[in-house]
Amino acid sequence: MKCDIAIIGGGIMGSAAAYFLSRSGKAGNVVVVEPDPSYQFATTPQGAGGVRQQFSVAENILMSRYSLEFYKGFANQMTDVPDLPDIGFVSQGYLFVVTKEGEATLRRNQALQASLGANAELIDYDEIQRRFPSIERDDIVLGCHSADDGWIDPNAGLWGFRRAAEHLGTTFVKARVTGMNSDDRAIRSLQLDNGHVVEADFFINTAGPWVSQIAKMSGGNLPIVPMCRVQHFWKCAHELEPMPLVKDESGMFFRPEGDGFVGGRPSFDIEPGFVDDIYSGFFANYFEETIWPMMAALVPKFEEIRLESSWAGHYAQNTLDGNMIIGRYSPGHDNIVTACGFSGHGIMHAPAVGRALSELALTGAFETLDLSRMEIGRVHKNEPLAEVGIK
Repeated sequence: MKCDIAIIGGGIMGSAAAYFLSRSGKAGNVVVVEPDPSYQFATTPQGAGGVRQQFSVAENILMSRYSLEFYKGFANQMTDVPDLPDIGFVSQGYLFVVTKEGEATLRRNQALQASLGANAELIDYDEIQRRFPSIERDDIVLGCHSADDGWIDPNAGLWGFRRAAEHLGTTFVKARVTGMNSDDRAIRSLQLDNGHVVEADFFINTAGPWVSQIAKMSGGNLPIVPMCRVQHFWKCAHELEPMPLVKDESGMFFRPEGDGFVGGRPSFDIEPGFVDDIYSGFFANYFEETIWPMMAALVPKFEEIRLESSWAGHYAQNTLDGNMIIGRYSPGHDNIVTACGFSGHGIMHAPAVGRALSELALTGAFETLDLSRMEIGRVHKNEPLAEVGIK
């Protein structure tokens, strides 16, 4: 098979890149190689779907602002796409809450966010209780409320990008990449597990937690590992007021979902790797022993809840700094790029990054947003670009 651009990995990032490439009308033939077309093992459908502007790195704020507007107008962007799923954007905002220890950092972060156009408002504990009286934890001194933020149905977002890309001419191939053919100048083709070969002029590696395995096939080295994250859905015996997505300094979060709530806390002590069973080992009783007490301390009404389900997904964790790596990464090969290591931010940044990947493929440069600080150079220099005060 011969094409102009081949994308490795058809999750939300690969599908978003395919959409923007196909929408441009300049990409020629685009092929996406995806081994799991039902997305049973994909990371995107397991996500919380949050879209927020509350970051401490300017590029993340700007990507969120672009993506937030794109998601709000998702259906309008794709009026020509039949059977487009409703991504269910809910605009109920985000609320970060901090103790005295985190106050100065939250103030600095909010000042940067506001300077870049984000509607992020500092509110003290009395105002938090006035707006959201179910939050009762007296060590909280300050919050940052971004009322324009919200969340989407991540599975619908993935399928929306995929169906739009297919409608615009992208071909999705069910196969796994097992090898690359290259010379000292460029990647030439992909070997697939079905015995076929995909030749292309340009390649994009958006394989999520598997991205490092693909990178090694061309001599690249990416500091990206799979990191298991577990989420939970519960129902509460008491009624709560309409709530935003609430997050504290520890990384614990919850948000409304249907007639209940979803939430969790990233498990920072677990070793990297894929976890198949969350009911034994590190995650056994994780909700009962870790999540529930923390949730109930923040929202006393959560003392009376019923856990309905738990599930696992895997971040593509950047071990250097927890932020995205985008652009060229394979020594001597200028015709392959990646976007990886989102560490939980992939869904919210997919529109902005999909567009950026299409720009790199078509023009070789960032055009809409300058993301050059997010390139792999910082890895080679060991200069982390980490979020501060945000997990």
